[in-house]
Amino acid sequence: MAVISYIEMDDIDASGVPYSVEIVQAESEDFWQEHCSVIPPEPLRLIMVALIGTTVALISFIFNLFLFLVLVVRRKNRKTHLLYLIILALIDVFLSASYILLFPTNLFMDYFESEILALIWWFCLRTVLALCHIAISASALLLTAATFERFLTISRYRTQFSTKSRVILSSVCVLFALAAKGPMFFELKVVPNENCTGVTKYRPEMQDWAFEEPYKTVYKFWFRSIVNTFFPFFLGLYFNIRIVSRLNQQHSAARLFRFATSEHRKNIRSATRMLVLVACCYLACNLLNVIVTAWEFIDMTSLMTPELRPFYTYSSDLVSLLTVFASAVRLPIYYACNARIRREVNMHILRICCESTLRKFSRDSASLATIRYLNTGNGFVMYTSTRSGRSADPKFLVVGTGFDKVVLQVAMKGWSRAKFRSSLRRNDSQKYAMN
Repeated sequence: MAVISYIEMDDIDASGVPYSVEIVQAESEDFWQEHCSVIPPEPLRLIMVALIGTTVALISFIFNLFLFLVLVVRRKNRKTHLLYLIILALIDVFLSASYILLFPTNLFMDYFESEILALIWWFCLRTVLALCHIAISASALLLTAATFERFLTISRYRTQFSTKSRVILSSVCVLFALAAKGPMFFELKVVPNENCTGVTKYRPEMQDWAFEEPYKTVYKFWFRSIVNTFFPFFLGLYFNIRIVSRLNQQHSAARLFRFATSEHRKNIRSATRMLVLVACCYLACNLLNVIVTAWEFIDMTSLMTPELRPFYTYSSDLVSLLTVFASAVRLPIYYACNARIRREVNMHILRICCESTLRKFSRDSASLATIRYLNTGNGFVMYTSTRSGRSADPKFLVVGTGFDKVVLQVAMKGWSRAKFRSSLRRNDSQKYAMN
């Protein structure tokens, strides 16, 4: 009773526990529920991100890695407009891998409450998040640059582009993406989450200077959002509308005057249609991102309300999924529209599928014996030579009968007489030419 002598009797309930102790316990439980509890992901997010998103990201990773290896091995591809597609495929490889490390891993670590996945996720969060956003921005800018070049080509403002100019333009796009999204690595920090353990041991937190002016408005919105999100979207939309209009005019003129286009112009149109489809796919998949980004700037508070928070969460997940989907469908579009890419893809697939068969055939053919006619008095024999470089006597095996021996000897004598006659005629013609 000495312990509770300082507590009034009114502060003790019927069970003999002080009310102050119950309040402390309730506050502790509330703190744990708010900061340390693991909220399991919703079934819809598991299906959309963990199942569909992981599958699409794996397909995108395999497709773009295969496409990069197919195109980069030929020097001729690096000197054409395919250079943009080579760089874009490499960027999409990193984008697909970053998606798997960021989104499905986060859901899996909460669903299974795995401390190993949580440790990997928190360790990679800042780096992978920055690389993911850099890849998204670089791919959008590269598509805009490729569309701009195709617009100039189809409009006949400029028909030839050097490899150096393409490399410079691609480098500018990548550097621009680094300048726009690279600071995200420094804006975010991972700090200990009070006394929590396990999956919720750490929590992300933004740096204080990220909310200061003019960085917040001038850089994060006007430079990062408008120039990096709205600018590629609307500029690419404008170029694609002009390209499609120009293609329709050329097609109508060709039908009016009834002349067949040359092979060169067919290739130009094929490449243009391919790029238009890729750009339109990007525009369609990025439309929701443009809407959400504009909403975030206009009224971010409304998105955090209980009524709109689920919409904001699901729309953010859908934006990420559509970005990876746009990367995954590029190879099928290239394959359907471009004959050169289709031919090289088919060649590499056949080479991969038939390599084991070719190796087996080469091993079998290496062990085949060489059949020759040797003047040994036994007629038709089989001669096996050693290819290993070791000095060994050749093996002879008689495979013919006595009748075969007579037939071969007659044939060889006839061939010798014909060869002798042709040599005489050649000598006579040479003498006649000299005289």
